[in-house]
Amino acid sequence: MKEHPPSWPGQSYLDELRPERGETVRLALIATYSVDLSAIAAMLLALIGRNDEKGSGAAIDFAEAVDQLRDRVRIIIQRGRITRPAALPRVAGILDQFVIEQTHDERVRSWHPKIALVAYESPKGPARWRLWVGSRNLTRSQDLEVGVLLDGYQKRGKGRIKLEGIGNLGANLARIARRSDASVIKEELGAIWWEAPDGFRLRAILDGLDEGVGLAAEPPAGEIDGLTIVSPFLTSDFIRKAGHWGPKGSRTLVSSMPALVEMANKAGNPLAAFSRVLAFAAPDEKIEKKVQSSRSEDDEAEPQPLALHAKLVAFHQGGTTIVRVGSANATDRAWSGENSEVMVELKADAAFNPNLAFLIGKATPVTIEELARVNPADNSVADALEGSRKALISSWDPILRRDGDRFVLEARSLPLLADVNHRLAAGHANSGLLEWPKNDLRLDLGTIPLPIQSAFIQVRVSSAETSVRWIQCVEVDPPLEEKRDLAALASHMGLRAFHDWMRAMLGGETVPSGDIAWDEDMGAGTKGHETLGYSRLTLEDILTAWARDKTAFKRVDKHFAPYVEALLDHDANLTTSEKRDLNELSQIWAIARRQLAS
Repeated sequence: MKEHPPSWPGQSYLDELRPERGETVRLALIATYSVDLSAIAAMLLALIGRNDEKGSGAAIDFAEAVDQLRDRVRIIIQRGRITRPAALPRVAGILDQFVIEQTHDERVRSWHPKIALVAYESPKGPARWRLWVGSRNLTRSQDLEVGVLLDGYQKRGKGRIKLEGIGNLGANLARIARRSDASVIKEELGAIWWEAPDGFRLRAILDGLDEGVGLAAEPPAGEIDGLTIVSPFLTSDFIRKAGHWGPKGSRTLVSSMPALVEMANKAGNPLAAFSRVLAFAAPDEKIEKKVQSSRSEDDEAEPQPLALHAKLVAFHQGGTTIVRVGSANATDRAWSGENSEVMVELKADAAFNPNLAFLIGKATPVTIEELARVNPADNSVADALEGSRKALISSWDPILRRDGDRFVLEARSLPLLADVNHRLAAGHANSGLLEWPKNDLRLDLGTIPLPIQSAFIQVRVSSAETSVRWIQCVEVDPPLEEKRDLAALASHMGLRAFHDWMRAMLGGETVPSGDIAWDEDMGAGTKGHETLGYSRLTLEDILTAWARDKTAFKRVDKHFAPYVEALLDHDANLTTSEKRDLNELSQIWAIARRQLAS
């Protein structure tokens, strides 16, 4: 049986960012090009150590994550790149407070870094940091990705270095995230000692967040024995430039089939300088048959990944390799300073090459002649819609005007689409879509109940054949009421989860196994909760918690009365009997507060 080279050890992106026992997250700045709301929830759950093996979590864990992290976590994305799922959980609207949209005009520039910068604190020791830099967006994509996780400590240690520019990077992220402590973050990060994974030595951060600041595209100093580029997107100018790095016959290019087909049909044959060209994704039919034939002797061969999204450039120098990993594709826009990008540069020992060979070995070797015979895919309809999406996002800058519970979506300038035949529709995130009035700046969204109010709107641009749809985070004027989160969580969790949450916090416990998932429909429209078999919070629970931990009652007390009020006001499923029980529990709680707090 054919032996495969070893693969890189896999790391769960979320699990690697979970705090250790006894730690809490003090700050998390996340940068990503695109995002989906379920992945934001998964990130928040991971940052309080409550995500499950499916990247999800319970409803009361979700409530706890929002409560703990609302002032600590910010996720910076490219405007207009929030995926709109087919079924949007009603409670997902409260995730708006974690999202900051970067307003780059994508027709000329994109916000494209993929970073997670997290500070952890513990009463038992000094704060530590983690920095993840890679290719993965904050989505549930199963594409092939690559990233590097760096650990930061306040004390010097073997293999640790001070990382030049990390303070500026952190301060930039903080300013974009609208935090007031950017200078403090810069100073703190400048004093941190950073450690790379085993087998690597950290060399530099390539910071291209600022407009016009390009990445260091040229090869490192020293003789180059070989070159490997992995990138799903390509441009001919960059590939021609890279074709001069390293000796002839030593250059490898791994990309997606559509990108390679496009390059093979460019004038001047930009792929000619690469001795090996390999493709991910669906190859041409003739190439696919050849691949199947060559693999018929190995029934245990693993299937190819769905798609390639990893980005790296490896310069081979004898027994070592200088590798650059991060967000930048092999394109001019990524490396010239037009896009906002971040890469990390490391020196890898000889163990890196077999792992790189594993990645290359899962791709399909192709020839330039085969690629040139493939007709480029006709993406004209999708490209036209994408053009209208970018034109709209750069033109209209909408704001939600609020009068109590009544909302009007107002464009600050006339919405523009790249194609006059395209149609625009918009609406609140949890409501239906409405056609945008032609040559008008306002769209009346009607009355929206407090539990589902959000700064998220949904937008659709459609042609005669298809459409593109997304979520956008906009300013709300005047801002949403502070009680919105309480109303949303109480309405979503319901009575059972409320009792479970209060009991778990009193006992200092995590959520009971088998609890309802955060994004699960709690059964709206079904009167009563008796069939759920929940266990009511009792005076005995309160007294037991007080005897075990006298601070537990005070910790829970700040949540109790506001949530009871929100349940009574916004949970339409409560029966008369359940409302009476809640009021009785409130009286018991008030008595306990007076007696125990005295």
